Amino acid sequence: MFKRLHSGLLLLALLTGCASFPSQFEKPTVSLAGLSVAEIGLLEQRFVLNLRVTNPNDISVVINGVQLSLDVNGKPFADGVSSDAVTLPKLGSVVVKLNVTTSLNTFIQQFNALQASGKPIAYRIKGKLFLPLRPDGVSFERQGEVNLP
Repeated sequence: MFKRLHSGLLLLALLTGCASFPSQFEKPTVSLAGLSVAEIGLLEQRFVLNLRVTNPNDISVVINGVQLSLDVNGKPFADGVSSDAVTLPKLGSVVVKLNVTTSLNTFIQQFNALQASGKPIAYRIKGKLFLPLRPDGVSFERQGEVNLP
């Protein structure tokens, strides 16, 4: 009898939890909020990339991690991951800081191309937000241009 009662309570808790998660969940949007140099080394360079993550839903969402790649002018530039947990408030946004790295060769090639062109820098960020209720994560992609002074 205790086993049946325990199973019934567990089923009720699961159904209540599912009912509180909206069936029309909208993916959070991700945009580039900033990029700064963290460390310039002989073999690799590290940057801190700031991502603005916006939640269009009326429930808070926990982000357990982020995976990201950054392309500059159509070429791969840097990659990074973070396992920092962040709570994205309902109908709000947060800035997530992510360490990304690039190789010396890639950095020099991009730096030389930027000096020669004088044009705006085209970028593309592509990655995945890891959410507890979405085992496959939520993919994102955003592109834009930045003018250098």
